[in-house]
Formats: sequence, C-alpha cells, structure tokens
Amino acid sequence: MQILHTGTVLTGEYAGWTIEIQDDRAGETGGYYLFLVLNESNGFDSWFELIEQLHEQISELNVRWN
Repeated sequence: MQILHTGTVLTGEYAGWTIEIQDDRAGETGGYYLFLVLNESNGFDSWFELIEQLHEQISELNVRWN
C-alpha cells in the first residue's frame, strides 16, 4: 500500500491522534484505508471503496497534514 497523507487531528474526539491515508487500489481491497492511531494499543482503521467516501469522512476532521 502507498501512503498518501499523514497528519495529526487537532480538535474534537480524536484530538492528538495520528491520521494516515493509504491507497490500496492496486492491492487486494481495491480501495483506501484511513488509520487513526493514538498509541500502540488504541487505534482503528476504516476502508473506503471510493475516494469521495474517504474525502467525506475526513472533511469532518480538523487535521494538520505533514
């Protein structure tokens, strides 16, 4: 998978969490992954078939992109 973007969520429920977006269109899933991670034991991922779905999800987050 190719990492497209990384950053930090600045406000809200996930403030301080790391965000990473990965492109898996050439892989098994054929979509995009959104990872939100606070630490080694606290994090989760979401899968999106379409880039528009991913954009809709992250539009609700205030992110400082690296």
